[in-house]
Amino acid sequence: MKAMVLEQFNAPLAWQDVPEPQIGPRDVLIKVAANGLCATDLKITGGLVPTVPLPHIPGHEAAGEVVEVGAEVPGLEPGDHVTVYPTEGCGYCDYCRKGFENYCVTAPRTGFEINGGFSQFMRVSGRNAVKISPEVPWEEAAIIPDAMASVYHALTQKAKVQAGETVVIIGIGGLGIHAMQMARLMGARVIAADVVPDKLQGAEQFKPDVIVNSRTESLPERVKELTNGLGADVVVEGVGGEAVAEILPDSLACLKLGGRLVILGYNYGIPLAVDTADLIYGQWSILGTRASTLQDVVDVVNLVEQGRLKPVVSELYPLEQVEQALARLREAPPLGRIVLQSGE
Repeated sequence: MKAMVLEQFNAPLAWQDVPEPQIGPRDVLIKVAANGLCATDLKITGGLVPTVPLPHIPGHEAAGEVVEVGAEVPGLEPGDHVTVYPTEGCGYCDYCRKGFENYCVTAPRTGFEINGGFSQFMRVSGRNAVKISPEVPWEEAAIIPDAMASVYHALTQKAKVQAGETVVIIGIGGLGIHAMQMARLMGARVIAADVVPDKLQGAEQFKPDVIVNSRTESLPERVKELTNGLGADVVVEGVGGEAVAEILPDSLACLKLGGRLVILGYNYGIPLAVDTADLIYGQWSILGTRASTLQDVVDVVNLVEQGRLKPVVSELYPLEQVEQALARLREAPPLGRIVLQSGE
């Protein structure tokens, strides 16, 4: 089969022949149809993720059609459409037993420690292949386990957003556009903020209560104005990269007493500085969150199938043009997700 292979960090991926994966009794083989791209793919190809081996096939947001099913895998058969939960939890540690596979310290992940979806075929743990309706387009199915389920986990499990609360979403990109939808679905009042006019315009279709261009007006002042001087219950940081540290002061300044800041985006070697007096007197919670649980993915699949959440895909590229897609992501991250489509 063909795959896009990372042979050296900070070098172009190579389209080459590789052996087709062999599955075990608890695995399935899928014919990959689509892969989402996120900023983590830039970190992987750039050699910043220390657990990634070489040579390596990236791709941790994948969806495809089941073509072979292991003898011990129930509920799946050839022809089923699936989206792939990337974390293969050990199943035995305290975290896995409690359903928090994303905390499992020994879990390999597709596209990270084990080969991912930038290929024609992909081995997947049968437990991680989540069936999805054929009515959901491949490009939308692919981004559910990361761009959507990660945000779902952040809002439901970490921030524990309640109906009637005010939630500020900073950064209307691949994560923020989905966080905005989910916060509305949870009954919150949503304030969407960004500095890119096109993204602010794109956010309008999902009907946030207020849209703020934080380049032309003070976001903390606007939030205080909208909340009778109190501030927001929850602020969701969805920008990532080096900008995380830059927007931290404004993020904290938007919070009410006892408010929660959820940090979705990150970069290596970027420390966050917080005045301890402000933290203590503000009684804030600063919450880091990573990935999602398998059940989160199942929940989001159900919401997408019901039409209550919409996966937002901004641009499509053939898999062979992954370098162009990565360059586009590096230069100007779009409103939603960039997706790679696999050919026949």
